[in-house]
Amino acid sequence: MNTGLYAVKPWFVSRLRRAEDVLVARRVRPDALTYAAIVASTGASGVIVAGALLEAPVLWILVAPLGLTRLALNALDGSVARGTKRISDFGAALNEVCDRVSDIALIASTLAVAPPELVLAAMTLTLLVSVAGMSGVSASGTRSYAGPMGKADRVAVISLGGVIAALTASALAFQIALLVLCVGSSVTFVVRMKEVRHRCSRPEICSSPPPSD
Repeated sequence: MNTGLYAVKPWFVSRLRRAEDVLVARRVRPDALTYAAIVASTGASGVIVAGALLEAPVLWILVAPLGLTRLALNALDGSVARGTKRISDFGAALNEVCDRVSDIALIASTLAVAPPELVLAAMTLTLLVSVAGMSGVSASGTRSYAGPMGKADRVAVISLGGVIAALTASALAFQIALLVLCVGSSVTFVVRMKEVRHRCSRPEICSSPPPSD
């Protein structure tokens, strides 16, 4: 079951159809879009740090458009891969790695505006959510996207924190955003593991993972 903002991904992708058509027509490589998403996320991270170091909270307003750009590029890399018939296992793996790098970079940048313990908790829970999602692949061949705090939700929460922080000239909004992320990620981890367990209770769905070395 898809919950959170992932549930509206088909609608979001449909809004990007014109851009997708242009990229497919120009034979743009999906991997280029994946790398561009990292650049957008790194840009958002840089804006958070710069706003704190330069004491210019107005810069934090840029976190939202950069976050939206990252999500758009993440959505386009898959659709462009299908449109150009360049779907590959390596592309899927690269996308997964780049997503995690982008997540960690964005959350780590909040060290400039939030207590390190809170940032570490947010990073740890984010990784646990991703691991729980990928465990669905081992269990049934498909990833779990269940729960209220997926990738898009994390970006949205931190982006909203950036907007509020910019408008109030206070980093408190980022700290609240991280707390929301931690609570939401904790719930998501439990929900995903329950979903995977449910899949494994159905023999026709669950497949045994290969033996480990």
